[in-house]
Amino acid sequence: MVSTVNVLAVLGVLLAIPHLYRIASFVWLYVLRPTTIKEYLHGPKGGAYAIVTGATDGIGKATAAELLRNGFNLILHGRNEAKMQKVVEELRARVPEKKDADVRYFMADAAQGGHDFEKMIEPFKDLHITLVYHNVGGGDTIGLRLDERTEENVHHMINKNALFPLFLNRALLPYLRRNAQSGPVLVQFFGSLAGDIAPPRLAVYAATKGFLESLTRGLDNDELFFDGPTGVRYSYLAVGAVNSENHEAPMAVSLSTPSSETYAQCIVKRTGCGRRRVAPYAVHAMMQYFLRDVLGDGVIDKASADEMRTLIARTRKGE
Repeated sequence: MVSTVNVLAVLGVLLAIPHLYRIASFVWLYVLRPTTIKEYLHGPKGGAYAIVTGATDGIGKATAAELLRNGFNLILHGRNEAKMQKVVEELRARVPEKKDADVRYFMADAAQGGHDFEKMIEPFKDLHITLVYHNVGGGDTIGLRLDERTEENVHHMINKNALFPLFLNRALLPYLRRNAQSGPVLVQFFGSLAGDIAPPRLAVYAATKGFLESLTRGLDNDELFFDGPTGVRYSYLAVGAVNSENHEAPMAVSLSTPSSETYAQCIVKRTGCGRRRVAPYAVHAMMQYFLRDVLGDGVIDKASADEMRTLIARTRKGE
């Protein structure tokens, strides 16, 4: 006769399996897995290209430098041409061993609507683009409720964080599928922890990140299962706090807030890991696990409200 102790032991093992798998998966991704970034260096003579939007500051600029260091030609996006030219010069100075790499750029204010995306990418459609990083975006910590924001402000938020990457991706897709005939192609949308917890005063911004995560899954399914696989894959990067000079109130570098350069290295290391959603930085992954799977909504909502009060106060003081 099976004893109660044996039944409980078996039940305990079964309950532990998902947690053991999660731990093993974490160790593999953040400790043991070798980078596969070089798999995207395929195509004809002249080399592979990576597109990085929002590349004149912070994570975007640091990611561009890391990709250049790994052998990619670059197509950068920004909205200020003088600033972009300085960034290109800075990138070449930071990565002198890649002085022969091709670095191009295009200008567009992502917050504005009405772009001709076909015309925007016309100069690059014959290039062998294998990686796309939709980094452009951002929220604010000015502390306004939805009804206190102007209609223009809301449109700008949605354009910059959701519609610009959506329509740029739409224009690029035929060429990405063509390029995928010689090797893998990956498109990555930059998300935010705000998309998971929807802090007060950031409702519109959080909603745009939720949109991007759902878009990632739908587009990846489309390319993988419907008439595919086409070779084009999608990933959503769950971004936590990062020290960046383009923030209104930059946070100090700490264990939970890496520098843009450290974060960019993590992005490149996780590129091609096969996950539709990935937190590039290991500490952020642990934090997001507790926020999503351990703590209750009530605790998270109160904590996020307290954090927003702090950030709004810092912004208003000009810190």
